Amino acid sequence: MATTSSPDSGTPRPRPRPRPCDTCRVRKTRCVREQGQSRCILCIFHSHPCTFVQGPTRRQKAQTSSTRYVRAKEPRPPQGRTHTPDPSIGHGLASNLSWNSGQELTTSPEPPRPRILSNTLGLDLYTHAEYVGPTDYRDPALLDLYRPQPTGQLPSSPSRMFARRLDNRTTFIIHPDKSPQSEGLRFAELDAIEATVSPLGRTLVDLYFRVVHPSFPILHKEVFMSKHRLSHRHFTPSLLAAVYLVALDWQLYDSSLAGYERESIPDASALEQLAHIAISQDMLSPKLSTVEAGLLLLQRNQCATGSGSQAASTTNRLLMAQLVTIAQDLGIHVDCESWSIPSWEIGLRRRLAWALYVQDRWGSFVHGRPCLLQNDDWGVQMCTAADYPELHAANAADTEPVSAIALGWEVFLQHIELSRILGEVIGTFHTATAVQNLDNIGLVASMERAKPLLLKLREWSTNLPQHLRMENNALHELCAKGALHLAHVTVGVTLHRALIRAITPATPQSLQAALRSSARSNVQDATNLLKSLRPEHTAAFWGSTASYQAAQVGSLAGLLWATAATAEEMNWCAARVEDLRWALRLRGAAAPFAREALRLLEREIGGFGVIRTYAG
Repeated sequence: MATTSSPDSGTPRPRPRPRPCDTCRVRKTRCVREQGQSRCILCIFHSHPCTFVQGPTRRQKAQTSSTRYVRAKEPRPPQGRTHTPDPSIGHGLASNLSWNSGQELTTSPEPPRPRILSNTLGLDLYTHAEYVGPTDYRDPALLDLYRPQPTGQLPSSPSRMFARRLDNRTTFIIHPDKSPQSEGLRFAELDAIEATVSPLGRTLVDLYFRVVHPSFPILHKEVFMSKHRLSHRHFTPSLLAAVYLVALDWQLYDSSLAGYERESIPDASALEQLAHIAISQDMLSPKLSTVEAGLLLLQRNQCATGSGSQAASTTNRLLMAQLVTIAQDLGIHVDCESWSIPSWEIGLRRRLAWALYVQDRWGSFVHGRPCLLQNDDWGVQMCTAADYPELHAANAADTEPVSAIALGWEVFLQHIELSRILGEVIGTFHTATAVQNLDNIGLVASMERAKPLLLKLREWSTNLPQHLRMENNALHELCAKGALHLAHVTVGVTLHRALIRAITPATPQSLQAALRSSARSNVQDATNLLKSLRPEHTAAFWGSTASYQAAQVGSLAGLLWATAATAEEMNWCAARVEDLRWALRLRGAAAPFAREALRLLEREIGGFGVIRTYAG
């Protein structure tokens, strides 16, 4: 180390270290600048300004070398009462990490986590679980030798991996996360995320669970709220950022947010950047929260993110592939009914699994790529009311015939059913093998294959409960039913596009006429649906696939126009394209999905200028 001499005694003393910038001070990392650079390496990497605004943190007394990272014992709150966090918890988290004089990371005991997390598999902040598949080289009988305690109790802070058997055929390997020093980085990321939305964190969480959660129930509300009441540091950074980010899209539906000045609203682009950086880090130690965060990020519309279509499409496909891989590592694709985990985590896993399945099927539809989840390797039971604990509390407290929570839950279940039908349509008509077969078997045989799928779609519509139909809406309530009905007509669009493509000059005219008539009815139904959307529909939660679903309607109308044999049919198709564009324009100001769908029609699909010219 370089030294200087004391002017009094001439005794060499250490040269003072350069002052770290604010970013390095928060992250507790060494601040290094390359020659000729005005910013340090860390700030250049994260595209942050290299500022020196914050003062030095107060040094804490160095702890002994025996200090270790330990988990505090969990208090047991009285039964039937809500646990109220100790007021000292926030201060304890803020001072949880410190540097001693030897620059070694030392920690004080962390505050207790909510008791509901006891014995969970995929929600611990300090471990991540790896599913042992049936052909894995590690046999469960041998892994049993690494089980930590015969009593079944789990170590509170494991320092090495161990095996955890959940039933007679399911074993996981529990890996400890990174070293305790990495907790400083996690806390710094969480603090940066919280600072971006402060003081509106709780407001955004409440907004998320009011608007998004009912029809997209991939989180456990009680677990999330319990942790958030204690501290924002009880989360993985990617999930906290994703919840805040998605909630920001509905800022007008909260009185406090709606009254904020524009410059006081949290910066969504900064939050999105933090979210994507965080999820790439969280994937190194994946948990259920990693899948939850990824699914939420995938729901954001390209129009809202400002991303280019091609770049966003590639990014979304890559993220989805990563989520599927992580989910399989976490055992989400297998039945967890008999596992020795809390019953509420079984329900959460099931809901999360089916949300992933829905996203996979519609992602395949959107991008024209193979499905990533295969039915032969999908052992998840269908969701039931028992899997959704908020449902019972909502029904008991609500005097209405159908509560908002119950309505959202039914929308979610119906989306699953539609996605299963869509998967059959893709497997029958749109895989590489299916396309080759259709070229060989002809339209007549293709129609025979399509009949059971059309029947399933008709039965789905016939059996839909009355309160899920478009004409029944509650006063002053956002309604997610529009997204469900658009998904229904789009499955029919996907089926008809394959059949129209299979028409050849040798196809009997009567069969051609019947098929084209059915396809035109599908286009008309879809256009009427989009024209009937009211503000309570357009302002509700729509997944990112909705814009592609609307664009697919225009694509089928364009395909019918391009293959029409008469001027009358061409005029009809051109008129429907104009109806569709007008319906999307009227709703584009309030609905990002409609705005994005219009962009897809005008700029991405191509050829619609010719159709409009013909219509004029």
